[in-house]
Amino acid sequence: MKRIYTFLIFQCISSLLLPAQSLSTLDFFIGTWKLQTIDIQPDGSFVKGQAISEVKYILDGYAIQDDFMMLNREGEVVFRGTSIRSYNQQSGKYQIAWIMPGHRGFTDIEAEWNGGKLISTGKGYDAFGDFLERFEYYDITDKSYSFRMDRSYDGGKTWIKDYSQMTATKVKP
Repeated sequence: MKRIYTFLIFQCISSLLLPAQSLSTLDFFIGTWKLQTIDIQPDGSFVKGQAISEVKYILDGYAIQDDFMMLNREGEVVFRGTSIRSYNQQSGKYQIAWIMPGHRGFTDIEAEWNGGKLISTGKGYDAFGDFLERFEYYDITDKSYSFRMDRSYDGGKTWIKDYSQMTATKVKP
């Protein structure tokens, strides 16, 4: 009987620790990042921009919050968004929620590591309607990473390739 109780206590403690331990593979995100962005416009043209991302652990280390701020040429914030990342024990994947304060939109995202890349898929809505998206973080180091996203507004029949791209450089740990 003592073995059963010991096993149950170990299982409970392990299940409590697993989410935070699993988030450690996302430690590279923690810090302040300068981002060079390229986004596609409704007319098909591309716009280059700059942004800042501030990423920190929240909820006693069980989640990561990423505050994203798009800047204009004068360095003023013109758009904000935030994501919350956590590890979902049941799916074995990262679960991410993205919102854009002051704008219509939300994205429900899952991510997992594959071949050194953090591969993500999501579904959500914005001012243009419901969408699916697929994106990846790649060329990841402790000081930089790259990002690219494709998006579909027709349920996956057609995709807008490279809908959003970013190159990130860490400016503060």
